[in-house]
Amino acid sequence: MDSQYYIKDMRISLSVLSLAIAVAFSTPLMVSAKEGGASTDDIEFDTQTVKARGVDPALAQWFNKAPRFLPGTTVVALSVNGAQKSKLEVHFDKHGNFCPDKAFFKAAGLITPSGFEKNPDCFDLKTSWPQAELNLDPGENKIDLVVPADALTVAGQDASQYEHGGVAGMLNYDAQYMGSSGSSSGTEFEQLDTEAGFNAKDWIFRSRESLSRLNGETSVRHQAAYTQHTFDEMKKVLQAGQVSLANSMFSTGQVLGMQMFPDTALQNSKSGAAVVDGIADTQSVVEVRQSGVLVYSTTVPAGPFHLQNFPLLNTRSDLSIKLTGNNGEVRQFTVPAAAFLANGAAVASGLSFGAGKLDQEGSTKSPMLATVGTGWALTPRTVLNVGILGSSVYRAGAASLGMQPFNATQLNIQSSFAQDSEHGDKGISTSVNVNHQLTERVSANVNMTQQTSGYQEFSDAIQSDDQDSGGRTHNQYGAGISWAVEDIGTPSLSWARSTTFQGQSTTYVRGGWSKQIGRAYLSASLEHNSGTDSMDADDRLYVNMSIPFGNRSVSSYYTHANTGTRYGGRYSDRSSQDRGWSLAADRDEEGQNTNLTSTMDMVTPVSQLSGSISRDSNNFTSWSGHSSGSVVAHNHGVTLSPYHVGDTFGIAKVGNEGGIRLDTPSGPTWTDSKGYAVLPTLNGYRSSAIQVDTRSLDKNVDINNAWQETSLARGAVGYINFSVMHTRRVLVTLTDAHGQPALHGASVFNKEGEFITVVGDKGKTFIPDSKPGMQFDVQASGKTICTFTLSLPEDADTSGIFEVANAKCS
Repeated sequence: MDSQYYIKDMRISLSVLSLAIAVAFSTPLMVSAKEGGASTDDIEFDTQTVKARGVDPALAQWFNKAPRFLPGTTVVALSVNGAQKSKLEVHFDKHGNFCPDKAFFKAAGLITPSGFEKNPDCFDLKTSWPQAELNLDPGENKIDLVVPADALTVAGQDASQYEHGGVAGMLNYDAQYMGSSGSSSGTEFEQLDTEAGFNAKDWIFRSRESLSRLNGETSVRHQAAYTQHTFDEMKKVLQAGQVSLANSMFSTGQVLGMQMFPDTALQNSKSGAAVVDGIADTQSVVEVRQSGVLVYSTTVPAGPFHLQNFPLLNTRSDLSIKLTGNNGEVRQFTVPAAAFLANGAAVASGLSFGAGKLDQEGSTKSPMLATVGTGWALTPRTVLNVGILGSSVYRAGAASLGMQPFNATQLNIQSSFAQDSEHGDKGISTSVNVNHQLTERVSANVNMTQQTSGYQEFSDAIQSDDQDSGGRTHNQYGAGISWAVEDIGTPSLSWARSTTFQGQSTTYVRGGWSKQIGRAYLSASLEHNSGTDSMDADDRLYVNMSIPFGNRSVSSYYTHANTGTRYGGRYSDRSSQDRGWSLAADRDEEGQNTNLTSTMDMVTPVSQLSGSISRDSNNFTSWSGHSSGSVVAHNHGVTLSPYHVGDTFGIAKVGNEGGIRLDTPSGPTWTDSKGYAVLPTLNGYRSSAIQVDTRSLDKNVDINNAWQETSLARGAVGYINFSVMHTRRVLVTLTDAHGQPALHGASVFNKEGEFITVVGDKGKTFIPDSKPGMQFDVQASGKTICTFTLSLPEDADTSGIFEVANAKCS
């Protein structure tokens, strides 16, 4: 019989057994709570009735207490204010009281209470948060916690809550090959891009190189090398080496030098400008809606509450707040947009500065240069950012103003002044962009850029030849509108016009439309480009249709331009989560050529692989292959990953189990033969969830907690351990000395006196954690009636969830 039928039978037997115990200990059997000062949690059962119903009366001693967790450490599922957190290990004292520690506060996303250090043995949450409500559910191994909103940590506000340190080396690689042959000459191209480095105590070291070979000619290029570190107290990132300056107001390229700029994850930037204050009569669920859409929900304890740092659809629509109390009472109120906008929707950039020598491939000059930039929030709706750049050949200053003059309007203005001392030019460039929400379904924007003839970008100033200002852009104007109509779809229209100092103008117009009809997704666009003296005018029509069928899809396209007409179709199949393939055909009417292409891609435990092959009607064939991944050297060996390693990464261990799949923020990864797996990219100063795919575990392997969170400082190397244990589940057919089924309802204890299970129908006894030679006592009415020894082979049978054995109790 297949193992799934055994599992079904086992579950049915256990369910019936649990139901029998529950019925036996139901309310009519409870005599009274113990008197004489005993705890009211103690319950006394009618043991004669229990015995008459086929259950060992000795079991009543195990159920005469109200539900509580056993003393010691237990893995529980945690929810905080209605949000599910990771499973974690928590501690309970000898009375079953919950005793939080620092690890719990971190995992729960709570600030460490001020009085925690004074009573570290078993801290009572209510001493710091009297409104806190704690619900312990031992039956489901769950803890539900409701605390005031100010007890929750805000991501990035306290760098001390994150893990630091760790040492590991890494190598990212990206290899590709392309070849072709046919009636014309073939091409052969190979390229290998690498990024090598290491992390040590939150410092990041990286170096990037590229090796390529085209038709027998080889070239090697060194691209960049730098070190990076985030200073938590300053909330800034230091980079030194070959770096690209972060001041976004200027385009400077790569320099050999250093820079410091804000770490955005530590800037306490708000994800929403709204603040909601209220009072809950009882523990309540709060739902925040904007334009009818639920944008945030949480649970609050009874009393005043203060909610912020949640996302908004926009900053113009009012918020509708709904409170549902645990007594079923519902209250609603509205927070107007004008009220929450006063809390500030705009965020100013922090101070950034950098300096170095220009290190740009292809540049004829390498001057020294430096940039400085910062910003201020002038009002809740207005932000000013400024920056300056200086070098021996070029100086510039820039300022940008972002503001919200009206609820539905966003305005951005940027102006730059530049002086090119090398060519004796100077000038000003100004750009303006306005976005306005006409209605909830219609939005429009206009933009303009204008510059004087002497204005030069830094890249122009470092050129050795004289600059011809006539061909450069004098002004640009643009406008666009888009709207969504349920019956029509989503049409859009945009227009732009550009004029050079020589008076040449180019006009660009684009109209687009998209709509979903049943399963099919349709889109179309029509473009017009008037061209210039050096570029022909072009009109282009593009139509696309895609129809998904679960993990498969078919699509087709049609495009017509002045250069010709092309059309084609594609079938894609991704029935496996780690691999996919496609077949495509397209036709070029101008060249009277038909092309067929097949592609495949897959993610393996050690690399990402993809390839394609195509052949056209002119007998021209091309093929390509691609592989990418990473290699990580850590304290316990070398481990491969199919994904590139980022600046913050980790190592996970799942016992000694190989081939176990883990889901990470950057994609799936697998353990090697020693049980190690690379966690390629983890969030710096944010939490990252890692989950073991339990379907990849052997059937005789149990895992305590398949879901964990880690919170790392940027540049740290984290280590996560998933504890597993090999367990042998055995369904024993137990008989007495006369070969008859053992007494139904008798209790089974191990030699340490711990209750294991109850004998079911026809002597069926399920033992969850078995070992060869284990001895058990079978008891009835508190007395041992017989004992048996479990006889099992040394090697467990892993083909099913449990094994089957026979035993004689004598």
